Amino acid sequence: MNDFEQKLLQNGFSAKDIRKLNEILTRDENKSDTLQSLIQELSKRFWAGIISMLIILSVFIYGIAEGHRESLISYAIVLIIGAIIVYFVIPMNLAWKAHRFSSNSKS
Repeated sequence: MNDFEQKLLQNGFSAKDIRKLNEILTRDENKSDTLQSLIQELSKRFWAGIISMLIILSVFIYGIAEGHRESLISYAIVLIIGAIIVYFVIPMNLAWKAHRFSSNSKS
């Protein structure tokens, strides 16, 4: 393990998380990326995930507030499916750890 991986372990990443990150780096389209650049990208994706979740949640709240009670189940299904899609497209647990690591590194 290199120094950067040791820093990640000390800042909340598990060995399994680092293994996932290294698997992402070994994919063909990511050969030029480094672990540091991947952490920065995940940190940016964290905010994209938060904004996406807020948009999905606001659609649900709008449906409830406007009195569309007959469509409440449809709104709930969209909320659940949308949250699952966002969670898996933007790996939110890794993105959160990357964001926290990046913000701790800056200060």
